[in-house]
Amino acid sequence: MEDHLSMDDLRRKRYKAIAAAGKAAGLHPEAYRAVRETAKHVATRTVDIGRYEHIARRLADNLKILVQAAPGSIFSYFLDHIDPRRSGTPGFFRTVCADLDEQINHIEQFRAGRDKHRLITPERFRKKDDSGQSTP
Repeated sequence: MEDHLSMDDLRRKRYKAIAAAGKAAGLHPEAYRAVRETAKHVATRTVDIGRYEHIARRLADNLKILVQAAPGSIFSYFLDHIDPRRSGTPGFFRTVCADLDEQINHIEQFRAGRDKHRLITPERFRKKDDSGQSTP
């Protein structure tokens, strides 16, 4: 039994997760903006440890909105690792937020270049008759 994924499988999985995150961002721009700003703030500035619980819960609540919009997105991973009600801890909060900030940069690049990403479906390869209808 082989459970190893090929590099192509991993690339496809990553593409789907980033695409789902872009979709969630488009559906809930306020939550996405709050996640983006909070992650950058925590990753680049000093945060008082006494505010950890409040900031982490608020960030997790916004991530939950995005996860509900697109369950297969990369936000699922971050929700689990940021939310103090799950497995989030103060010791790794800054590191996880820095990783989230980096992933958001990838989402932004994906969304900016989304015109370049086309889904190729079998219908694209079917011949069309004179009326423009696909032939079987």
